[in-house]
Amino acid sequence: MKTFNAWLCALCSLVLVSGSVGCSVEFPNDAPYTCDLDGDCGGDGYVCTSLPNNGPKYCCLPEPVEKCNNVDDDCDGLIDEMEGTCFTGPAEARGKGVCRDGQPVCRQGGEACINEVTPSTETCNRLDDDCDGQVDEDFNLMTDRLNCGTCGTRCNTQQDCVEGVCQRRPESNCADGLDDDGDFLVDCEDRIDCPDTTACTRRVGGNRVPGTCQAGVCS
Repeated sequence: MKTFNAWLCALCSLVLVSGSVGCSVEFPNDAPYTCDLDGDCGGDGYVCTSLPNNGPKYCCLPEPVEKCNNVDDDCDGLIDEMEGTCFTGPAEARGKGVCRDGQPVCRQGGEACINEVTPSTETCNRLDDDCDGQVDEDFNLMTDRLNCGTCGTRCNTQQDCVEGVCQRRPESNCADGLDDDGDFLVDCEDRIDCPDTTACTRRVGGNRVPGTCQAGVCS
């Protein structure tokens, strides 16, 4: 910000009229000079503006950009007001998905961007959280047990997600001594998947020997 004293201009004009070759005046920056109109400031880009909060008018030379320096650089009567929008995320994410520009503000002598939305980890929520132009691309709704068919649809511990539908997981092996489908029933005990006459194995001593499921028991 530069300021101008109108009476110095008048004095300079008087000197020129009296016959002097020329007149050059350096105007200090440390004290504002009062004015009523832009014309009181002698031209050369100086404008008459008010101090913040409708304070006294003074002559000021605007700078192109307002800076965070506790000075009215652009001579609009406001100190450290930032204009336009800002975005601190990756340039390629700007304006995509949930990403939104924020407003620049001055804080502690530096510029900050508030109220912006930058990319975050993609979650299954029908939104483009990471702002890459794709929605829920990290989730397969046809096979994801936590998001089966739609986001948030969870299959229970005894189900798998098959073609987007939660379906009961069968006991895949009736002879391995394991609870394959997570229903707390092992092999022949799971009479739905291992009905009578199904081949099985049973433990005899330290070995497993073949048998047949009968009434929920491998015998």
